[in-house]
Amino acid sequence: MNVREAIVTRRTVREFKDEVIPDELLLEILETAKWSPSPVNSQPWRFIVIKDKDTLKKLAEFAKYGAQLLKAPMAVAVVVAHIEGYHWYNELDENKYAGAVLAANIMLAAWEKDVGTGWVSIERDKVNKILGVPADHTVVTVMPMGYPVEIEPHTEDERKSIERMVFVEKFGERFPRIDEKRVKEKWKK
Repeated sequence: MNVREAIVTRRTVREFKDEVIPDELLLEILETAKWSPSPVNSQPWRFIVIKDKDTLKKLAEFAKYGAQLLKAPMAVAVVVAHIEGYHWYNELDENKYAGAVLAANIMLAAWEKDVGTGWVSIERDKVNKILGVPADHTVVTVMPMGYPVEIEPHTEDERKSIERMVFVEKFGERFPRIDEKRVKEKWKK
């Protein structure tokens, strides 16, 4: 699978088989994702692998749309630390953005190995407490992981056209080669 194929075919998975991901495969996925970019190569991330069903249930209580945590055989919490020696980056929450980039790369690395994932938004203060995360760290997301029950392919109608997304120099200034006639009505908002 090439990068484009992984990006275009990847789906958020909410229904998982009971089959557990082997530790070796999980470590391979995380080993790949750890190469994600970060400010000043700080690599502020840590991972918490969660397989205990009671813990997953507690976490789901603090994830408004995180019911898939109850259906997954496991999850990985992406935790980021403050970036030592670079307070400016911390003030801008750059460590959290780096954690989000890392989470996206986990999704792609997992997808390449036929493992499904998803982003779950959480109440960070409560999830930090459940997982015993130190005060100078925070959980960015808890990602359910497992083998998908079913995969529905994307359709072109699910994506806004590139013509509505690309500007030049300033927001709203259309990229010169974009044909306004190609823009679908439903995406003009």
